Amino acid sequence: MSRSCIAAGQIHLGTSSWLFEGWRGVFYPERLARAGYLSFYASQFDTVEVNTSFYAIPAPATLLSWVESVPEGFTYALKFPRALTHERRLVDGEGLALAFLDVLRSLGSACAPAFLQFPPDFTRRREGRVLASFLDWLASEAAGLRIAVEVRSADLMTPAFAAFLAERKLGLVLADREQGVDLFECWAERVQAGEGPDFALIRWIGDGRSGPDNQLRVHRDAQLALWAQRLEWLAGQGKAVFGYMHNPYEGHSPASVRRLRALLAANVPLWPPNSAQLSLF
Repeated sequence: MSRSCIAAGQIHLGTSSWLFEGWRGVFYPERLARAGYLSFYASQFDTVEVNTSFYAIPAPATLLSWVESVPEGFTYALKFPRALTHERRLVDGEGLALAFLDVLRSLGSACAPAFLQFPPDFTRRREGRVLASFLDWLASEAAGLRIAVEVRSADLMTPAFAAFLAERKLGLVLADREQGVDLFECWAERVQAGEGPDFALIRWIGDGRSGPDNQLRVHRDAQLALWAQRLEWLAGQGKAVFGYMHNPYEGHSPASVRRLRALLAANVPLWPPNSAQLSLF
């Protein structure tokens, strides 16, 4: 992957997808065809998380369409397939992982950090050796790519695991999830020590509950203010920061991204710097 277009200390914020019909008339113009959603989205934000790759590896034609629909500098954060992390649970998963790495490389400069997301029952006690062996292999095979890991079992949400990832230049996904563990401080220790990769990846999940996604239902003012400080600190450490807002966090992720951007705008470089702000919020 070419990294020339991703600057150190720059913050890139987007949402968990661009395919939400509830955004029509709120984020998307009322008469905009669904085929135009991605292009419009890319006029507002410069990165997006792609969840469809969790269910199937994207076809070459799909990748080409993604790249051709957005301006230079726009990036996609793909999730590794669930067949690898949830079904095979990494066992004999190297072939599938290599195929997915080829997809990431084919995106070129449009590739944001990709991440593996493990289920809550994927634990260090039961699968730690498999995980350690696989990540050692992946760190070598994924040279030139930005890769992060999201864990959800308590025995992996530890400073020790953060150090393990940092030593291999893999990222630790920092997820703001209700009743989850806040991993920021243990990752910040690695950053302060000069360890880890050149990026940080944050996902704002909230309670994870589905519902209407066209309006703010809760205002997490204190949490957004805290994250603004954290992102500013990460950027000050020279990290390229990628953050993705999910609808359940406040109810309507485009509005949440803009609320966070407003907190950051005075102090850190954001991209795109002058995006249009078409929204009812």
